[in-house]
Amino acid sequence: MITTVATNITRARQFRGLTMEELAGMINCSKQAISHYENGIRHPDSKTLLAIAAALGKDLDFFYSTCNVAFNLHNVNYREGLLLDTRQRNEVEVLTSSKLNDYLELETIAKEFVAFVNPLDDITVATQADAEKAARQLRKKWKLGDGAFHNISDFLEKKGVRIIKIDFGFNYVHEGLSGWAEQRQVPVIVLNARQQDLSRIRFTLLHELGHLLLLMSDNLEIDLVERLCDTFAGAVLLPADILVQEFGRNRTAISMPELRRIKELYGISIQAIMVRARITGLISYEAFQNWKTGELSDRDFGQYNGTEEPQRFLQMLYRCLSERKIGFDKAAQLAGKDEAELRQIYYQQL
Repeated sequence: MITTVATNITRARQFRGLTMEELAGMINCSKQAISHYENGIRHPDSKTLLAIAAALGKDLDFFYSTCNVAFNLHNVNYREGLLLDTRQRNEVEVLTSSKLNDYLELETIAKEFVAFVNPLDDITVATQADAEKAARQLRKKWKLGDGAFHNISDFLEKKGVRIIKIDFGFNYVHEGLSGWAEQRQVPVIVLNARQQDLSRIRFTLLHELGHLLLLMSDNLEIDLVERLCDTFAGAVLLPADILVQEFGRNRTAISMPELRRIKELYGISIQAIMVRARITGLISYEAFQNWKTGELSDRDFGQYNGTEEPQRFLQMLYRCLSERKIGFDKAAQLAGKDEAELRQIYYQQL
């Protein structure tokens, strides 16, 4: 069974970006010895653990303590320009830190740490054109092609973005938040667990990804930052070239059947499609305003039949159970469930 010391050696090594072989070379032992320490097969003696601590820049107490991850919100101003008050912000950060703590501990036990690399670290964004360019570069670097972006949650988790759903302890209407942990090495998107339209969840994921990835020019107003993140999200979901291919150019109006079809194909809300049409010049500002005066609820027109439920945590949990890296007591603790309930859920999957 994996021990706390084993988990923390792995965790510290991974966050330093070292392989087992590299760590072994730093403390003059074999790669096999490091593997045994990290898998709980052997426990390092005090001299070896001191050497590991020095190599990884940790004190000894770190290796005997349970994971203690501090999560900080990256941006607490959102689409309507509202602020979380201090109590609400603290509550969100504490709830997220607790869940992220379990997530990263499980990731370490499963040996499935994913290092995050920002594909947009060479772009500074100040205008909508910059946000469009960033979206094109993201699609190119992540090899998304020109089609619909399916299962954004799954894709982002595989790229190293940790996605966590929480029930807020207050009436919070926004769909998501974002922030960083572990000295800005771990990007986190927090989804509001309340029921939401799927196309809105997809937009929220990419809007918050914009907050995490985009290097904004200095001194931009908060409202402009939000609009740029919206532009980025819309452009990733529905690139300008696809928009023109689907609708043609110089439209004076777009019919609801056309809008419904794009919503169902690309998983983007009708309102977001129309905003894209205005931003890209497909329709005029006047035509957009005329549509907006008669705007109807998205729920009444088309549904995107995909999925955006974060799955990586449960996949790792079940894998660790099947490989007996953890028992049901530890798994239940990490999942925040009753042990009997978790056993029942697990065996129903078999």
